[in-house]
Amino acid sequence: MPRTRLAGPSRVSGARRLARSERGTAIVEFALVAPLLFLILFGIIDFARALNYYNDLTQLAGQGARAASVNQNPNGGAANNLFQHQLACAASTGELRRGVTVQITTAPTITGTPVTIHTAYAMSFLPGVGFGTLNLSSTQTERYEAVGAPSYNAANDVVGGAGTCP
Repeated sequence: MPRTRLAGPSRVSGARRLARSERGTAIVEFALVAPLLFLILFGIIDFARALNYYNDLTQLAGQGARAASVNQNPNGGAANNLFQHQLACAASTGELRRGVTVQITTAPTITGTPVTIHTAYAMSFLPGVGFGTLNLSSTQTERYEAVGAPSYNAANDVVGGAGTCP
């Protein structure tokens, strides 16, 4: 007895089978989600970098205020007008070292008056995407403990430079 073929819905042509296939949908979905995923990932990395720079600025301001309160340079020796420059060069990373601003905002006149050090850095947040800059700053105030007037000047405002730091 010859076999008869049933025509109809039980037989699917090759073109229809490919049209119903879900091969490649994962790649398309990933391509749609990947930019947002990478933006979040690099945002987290940049936030960690900003937190590290803020921590460095806080350390620099604290170190500078301690040195200024006893009329000493941050690297040792009597303080002079290179005080801010030495402090700017003490920044831990190359990028921060090239753009940090160190300023003595309040200079003491006699023993017991406050001395204030202000550090600042303008960090470009997600530079490839163009989210702008994030202004980081830190201030530290301590009481002047040395005898006599300080040997540094409050008018100095130094931006660290890659070629000027040892």
